[in-house]
Amino acid sequence: MPKRVILYLYKFRRALKGAFPVILFFLLSFAMVYGIFGFRYVMLVSIITVFFKVRYKRSDNSFRKYMRLMVIGSILILLAWFSTRNLASCVLLNLLVPFVLVFTQSSQFNPKGYFTYVMIFAFMSLMPPDHIRGLGMVIFAFWLCILLLAGAIGIFRWIGSKPGPPSNTAAQTLEELSELILLLGQPQRHEELEERFWNLAHNFQQMSYHKNFFSVHTKENQLYDMMSTLIQRFSYLVSDQEWQKEMDRRHVKLLSQISIFLKETAADRGIAARKQQAEIAQKLLDHMDVPEGRIRIFCRSLLHMMTLILNAYKPEPKEKKMPRKINWAELWYQIRFRCTMESFEMRFAMRLSMVMTVSCTVSYLLPFERAYWIPLNAFILLQPSFEESSYRMKTRPVGTLIGCIIEFFIHPFLPGLGGQILFALLMISLMYCAVPGTWYHPVFSTCYALTLATLTMNETTAITLRLIYLGAAVLIVFLINRFFFPMRKEAQFRYNFKALFRLHNNYWNIIRRGLFQLTDLSVSGEILTHFHMLYEECETYLQKNEDVVQREKMQTVLLILWHMFSELEQMHYLVRTRHFTRVEKEALIRVICAVQEDLYPIIAGENIPALRKELRDQEEEISWVMAEYLKHAESLLQYRTSIPFS
Repeated sequence: MPKRVILYLYKFRRALKGAFPVILFFLLSFAMVYGIFGFRYVMLVSIITVFFKVRYKRSDNSFRKYMRLMVIGSILILLAWFSTRNLASCVLLNLLVPFVLVFTQSSQFNPKGYFTYVMIFAFMSLMPPDHIRGLGMVIFAFWLCILLLAGAIGIFRWIGSKPGPPSNTAAQTLEELSELILLLGQPQRHEELEERFWNLAHNFQQMSYHKNFFSVHTKENQLYDMMSTLIQRFSYLVSDQEWQKEMDRRHVKLLSQISIFLKETAADRGIAARKQQAEIAQKLLDHMDVPEGRIRIFCRSLLHMMTLILNAYKPEPKEKKMPRKINWAELWYQIRFRCTMESFEMRFAMRLSMVMTVSCTVSYLLPFERAYWIPLNAFILLQPSFEESSYRMKTRPVGTLIGCIIEFFIHPFLPGLGGQILFALLMISLMYCAVPGTWYHPVFSTCYALTLATLTMNETTAITLRLIYLGAAVLIVFLINRFFFPMRKEAQFRYNFKALFRLHNNYWNIIRRGLFQLTDLSVSGEILTHFHMLYEECETYLQKNEDVVQREKMQTVLLILWHMFSELEQMHYLVRTRHFTRVEKEALIRVICAVQEDLYPIIAGENIPALRKELRDQEEEISWVMAEYLKHAESLLQYRTSIPFS
């Protein structure tokens, strides 16, 4: 047997093995829905299978999440039904519902967070029931599908299949940090230190970024915010080695003590032990005898954050427990950050809303059968990335055409209704083995859709309409992608770069508020995480695109911004832990205003010389951190023409 065939069979077997749980769930769901409710309701099977595919390997499936799916899904089914009642409701709801779902469920770090919920709304509006009783049956069938979903995931876990890798716990994070601190005093192992730290930071930032727009303020979220800040403070000493010049025996001894402290804290031996660890942290703070400098500030800020973390573990009396509330401060931050024409969420939400509105309106007005194939194809073709949408507009027509040819030749030989359904199920099973977006993925979905369509219409007519409607969907998506809020990767890179500067401005506002009131760590933690994920995306883009003009200079700018943001976080720590007189507050506010004026929205340097004189009147640690910040800010001036602000 040729090697190419052997390789193909190996890949197919591996894909089939990976997709087997999803295929089995689809077949069971199809049998239940078709057997109880009939052919008209099988659209629900595709929707609930997507939820199974997304969730079955996860370990955080709870009763509350199933109830949330049941409530939100029922509301979306109801809205989908209303959208088919008349032209006005079709336009209005297809503008609003996809926009809200993208805006609240997605981010550029989780770009397809919208998909499952928009899929409910979009698919349920394609074949709406004719009356209220039919709507009730659809919702009831959806509830049964959720029960099957919960049961199937429970059985999948029970039979011994391993869930996805668990998120880093606080104890695991502290254990790793305790080992990394020891590596700080071993310059010969700096590469190992960097690799281990950035892996830890990347995983934790992905976990701590709140993907749910309406973030609930829980003790777990609060802990993630503080752990994220702790990791950020560690990054000060990993990002460069300037501090090595000030390292002596006293510093090595202090780092060893902190390492032991973190390891003992990670052991988590109960409430009494945590209280004891908090006292140890305070003693280390009170008796720190190392000279002023970067290592001292790092150690003090780390220990201060550890006392906050240990205090957050204190149990609350049952009678004093309050119901969980939305974190309004964080919600307001997310709204302000997303409500700009440069944000990913705003631009993609508007594109999806326009695509769904135009395609559903055309489908509503056309007096032909299966016109809902237009919005269905348009929904699948439109992707968060402009490049991915363009790629699918090439691959989907190819796969659809091949699928139509296969259906044209095979359909006449299918033996009756049973044979047609078995062939359709075989095709959909193969579709789940294929990679979405490839040319062969729509081959199987087309055969599945056409086989079911030919149960009620002529085969040639179904094939013709499938191709015509796909062409209409491609045209709609192409025009909106091209002329309305395009999101090319190059443009997204420029927006991300500008957002890094805007986040500096936002963080200075938090520091300003911190002079008068205790600031919420969840908001600063969100900004910290957002900054590092944007930084990572910019860095990845520059690494993958070596032909970018002034690439090396932009990489240097990114590194400078990293240092400046680290110093901002240090400033935030100092503001939270110091008492300022009225005169000191006024002086620091003048400094903040001058820095913001120089840094964003354009880079200037007019205020920097005056700021250096102003720093002489500040407290020693603040003066030192600000001096470092201004040194890096001044170095940005030579790269001003390289920064993609336009």
